[in-house]
Amino acid sequence: MADSDNSTSLPSVTHGRGQRQTARAVDRFDDADPALALLQGWLRAQHVSHVLCRLQQRLERRVLDAAAPDAMDKKVGYSITCQAEVEASTAALKLQDKIPHVQARSLLGIVAKLEIIAGADRDIDDPTDFPWPHIASVLADLKEIAGSVPLERPERTVVQADCRLYQEIATDLIGLDKRASNLRLGEAPVVGISSG
Repeated sequence: MADSDNSTSLPSVTHGRGQRQTARAVDRFDDADPALALLQGWLRAQHVSHVLCRLQQRLERRVLDAAAPDAMDKKVGYSITCQAEVEASTAALKLQDKIPHVQARSLLGIVAKLEIIAGADRDIDDPTDFPWPHIASVLADLKEIAGSVPLERPERTVVQADCRLYQEIATDLIGLDKRASNLRLGEAPVVGISSG
């Protein structure tokens, strides 16, 4: 007599079927599961934030190394980039805040929500403190059952466009004309003075 456990049907996506099956599952559930779209948006905002952070650090070094006449121009670019990084980080935080309001419609959707939660912790707190190892354990178990959501970086052109967008927002927020970073100290536009 055959073992009755062998007749049990498996979930449509299992860890043993490989990444190709998981990737197809993400394509299939992407429209149907808003949690997967939330993860994609969060990963994109996180990546852009990290790119802007690295740019800000390079610009900070240039400001510190710049001669006095050159420093003002570099400070403007640095200030814009700092604010752009804040804007990108804020976008990621807003997506994190949506987690409780987005209903996962699949096991991969639950994996996606837990990926955001576990991923957000990489930037805060000690990952060895409760409940983070426990959440990571649940996420690992769930991935064994449902498969993993591919965590791909967005294309370079998308990242560059997002960086430009956040830099434009930052420029507007800090009250600088978009051309301000191109002006050098002493090259400010001349204001007409009329003689009386």
